[in-house]
Amino acid sequence: MTISESIKNELYEEKKRIRSPFHCKENNGIIIKYIVHCNKRKNNDIANMAKKILLSIQKYSFLEWPKDAEWRSILPKEFIDSFLDHTKEDDWTLDDWLYWLKPENRFWFLWSINEINSNYLEIKIIVYEHPYPWESLEVLFMKLGTSELREINDITN
Repeated sequence: MTISESIKNELYEEKKRIRSPFHCKENNGIIIKYIVHCNKRKNNDIANMAKKILLSIQKYSFLEWPKDAEWRSILPKEFIDSFLDHTKEDDWTLDDWLYWLKPENRFWFLWSINEINSNYLEIKIIVYEHPYPWESLEVLFMKLGTSELREINDITN
């Protein structure tokens, strides 16, 4: 697998932002803002778990990408188990989700996660093309216990 230099740079920048919310340098992309309601757990727990998962993905983005079965021992068990409890025919599998997190398939990168209040999170991502496949972002947060993503600038929802 060969990762383009621009994707490598975005992955490095995403890692810095996850580790330090104060690292937000200028960019040439588009910042998209979403809001989610935290249904099952506290918003800071969801934010921390999302960051932990994305850092785990980051760790393997520059190495050999693990086989699907190996991810089951890398990612948090609770997150893995959330994929086993799918009730709809169109629910994502873990393998579906991981496909879109491979570096060559990434279209979005986390910019920030902020707590709005005890029930809501604001999620910002950076993209370079619009429209873009955003479903893997939504699946990440919904599997952690949030509502569907709602774009903040979209007043129709």
